[in-house]
Amino acid sequence: MRKLTFMIMALPILLLFVACGDPLPIDEMVSARTAISKALSVKADKYASEEINAATAKLYESHDFVKADNVKKAASSADEAERLARSAYDKSCPIVAKETIDIAEQSFADATEANAAETADQEYMDAGAALDAAKSSYENKKYEDAYVQAIDADRRAKEARTVALSRKDILKDSIDEVRITLQKAREYGADEYAPENVQVAEENLLIAEDAYADLKLKRGFAAVEVAKINADEAYVASIKEAAVEEMAQAKAAIEQAERANAGKPEPDELAAAKEAYKNAETMYEKGRYREAIEYAKESSLLSNIAVAAAATATDEKDKDEDIAVIDEDDADSDKDYFLYTVVYREKLKDCLWRVAGKYYKDPHKWKVIYNANKDKIKNPNLIYPGWVIKVPKL
Repeated sequence: MRKLTFMIMALPILLLFVACGDPLPIDEMVSARTAISKALSVKADKYASEEINAATAKLYESHDFVKADNVKKAASSADEAERLARSAYDKSCPIVAKETIDIAEQSFADATEANAAETADQEYMDAGAALDAAKSSYENKKYEDAYVQAIDADRRAKEARTVALSRKDILKDSIDEVRITLQKAREYGADEYAPENVQVAEENLLIAEDAYADLKLKRGFAAVEVAKINADEAYVASIKEAAVEEMAQAKAAIEQAERANAGKPEPDELAAAKEAYKNAETMYEKGRYREAIEYAKESSLLSNIAVAAAATATDEKDKDEDIAVIDEDDADSDKDYFLYTVVYREKLKDCLWRVAGKYYKDPHKWKVIYNANKDKIKNPNLIYPGWVIKVPKL
């Protein structure tokens, strides 16, 4: 191959050294050289080795006849070299065209697997069009066109895959988003209310993560889509059930507040609790379950405040007797807060409302105590006997 290439390149130089006489068959020899080069461009040395070797030998023979000053035989050998080269080309071109189409198809498949249809759509469409053109030319026996078009299709397909892979973090972001949704769903009890959806979501997230690692992005996007659908369904199912439970607790709290305030003017807190509950129902009917939960929680809190207010108004004496404060001998008088030990009552439960009423003469300041004890009190409606809480000095 290297020897032949050198000879072809050296042909113009060799012709300069021949003696002047009859007209040299320069056109025939150049045509032969061009035909051989063209055959080699379609891998004739691989698919038509006999023909291309014979063509090369005839071209060498033509050179020898030129040196021997036998112009006619030189021209004849050059013509035979061209014919053999064309034969080698005709034999090799269909094979190399099909081979190149196969390569382009694999590159296109790789681009498809990388989800180029979605993330590199223009490059992907161009590659597909070039591949279709190559196949059409091959079917119509336009093998040279098919070969050139297949090379172009392969280049475009590789470019589409490269662009798609450069955007693979889109898949990673999608996986992360679904995981966040699934975590939120679990916080609302999805493992109990929608276990099948949770399982399917988890399985497909693992598939998507493996596909991301292996650059099988199409598979990854398909899996993450399934995971997203199931995570969303788990979230909706669980938050809907959570809203039902929270609203039931709010309704029970309202009923308790109504009993506590029976025969008395309805306090503002109870009226506000009922209004919040109505808002919760409205949000639930609209499918806005998270907002329904928030309104229901607000309703419960207001109802509990109304209960505490009623207890404060009807049993001031009992409240005063039951409040337990650590003696000054046991407390650091330099501190900017008092220490209060929560006590147990069978009827009038200890609560922040009552503690604020004792210390501040204003039960509405219960949030001051709550904010000072957030490390211990997670739910302002619940404090437990035996707890020692801080009561900031105002």
